[in-house]
Amino acid sequence: MEQRLKSHYESLARVVWFARMADFKAAPIIALQAALVGALATRADELWAIVKEYEWGWERGSVIGLLVIYGLSFLVAVLLAGLVYMPRNPKSGKGILIYFEDISDREFDEFAAQARQMRPETIERQLLQQIHAVSKVASTKMRWVGLAIWACVLSVIVWGVLMMFSNVW
Repeated sequence: MEQRLKSHYESLARVVWFARMADFKAAPIIALQAALVGALATRADELWAIVKEYEWGWERGSVIGLLVIYGLSFLVAVLLAGLVYMPRNPKSGKGILIYFEDISDREFDEFAAQARQMRPETIERQLLQQIHAVSKVASTKMRWVGLAIWACVLSVIVWGVLMMFSNVW
């Protein structure tokens, strides 16, 4: 039993690490988007001149379309990356003694007494429940980061085209 518990603790540590990796991946996405929008803002006069100056032709339509695509991909990238940081750790309501939200509901003496009375089988079950819950969180976070990366790639491509447009005219 002791070896199984040790293995479960290691599994929980790996899953927590995986969830933290999503946090680490989301931060550069947000920073990159902030830098891109700042650089694009410095070229706003040139882009606005294209929109104002040209009749409804390919130049004006292209810039407006690209700005819309850029704006949407920017918002999607930032929102998805930001969602990674939103807490999603509700109380289980099951009285799990290894989950911080359930632990915080108890007074220390009550928690300590219950923890001392736990049998190895109960500890194992609660560890497995915690691994399962954290795995769901980690999976959701990584899915959001993956989608944010694709939105970021799109925004970088469109940003590059917009910057080329602003330099040509």
